[in-house]
Parts: sequence; structure tokens; C-alpha cells
Amino acid sequence: MAFFPLEQIPKERIPELECKHSEVLQDHSALCDRKNSIERAINLSKNFYIKAQIIFETEDGPKEVISTIWAAGEENIVLKGGISMPICCIHKVSIL
Repeated sequence: MAFFPLEQIPKERIPELECKHSEVLQDHSALCDRKNSIERAINLSKNFYIKAQIIFETEDGPKEVISTIWAAGEENIVLKGGISMPICCIHKVSIL
């Protein structure tokens, strides 16, 4: 699924946005891929400070943020600076 053009936002704006709170992925393999990508991004962020591109869905449409991912729980990820966002709104995580 392509999202062009994407609005790239600074991570500090995420708390101001209304992220989707329903699951944006329907395919089981896509859900597994997202989980694995998040785990990989966390490991690379903690060990090498490598950033990830996160494409996510808001009420105003898809957005993109570039940041390190420091942690993930069952429902949210935590970016640098303690900023969290729901996992269910994330379409894709790519390592940069």
C-alpha cells in the first residue's frame, strides 16, 4: 500500500494528532511483519541509535515520522523523548 505524498511531521507533534484507534492492518502476515519491524527498530535504536521511518494513520490521513523507537508494550510504542503512539495506527516501520 503506497502513501504519497506523506506529510512528514516532527515526533513532538504526535501528541497533538488524533491517531486512529482501530487496527489499520487486516492481514495476519502484515501484523506479524509490523511487530517484527518494531522489535528490530527497538534493538537497533538502543544499540546503535539508528532511526526508523514510521508511517501511521491519523484522522487527517497518513503521516510519517522519523525517530528512534525505545520501547513497545502491548498497545503503544515509545519514541525518543517519551512520546508514545498506538501500535494499531502504524502501517509500516522501516529502518533507515
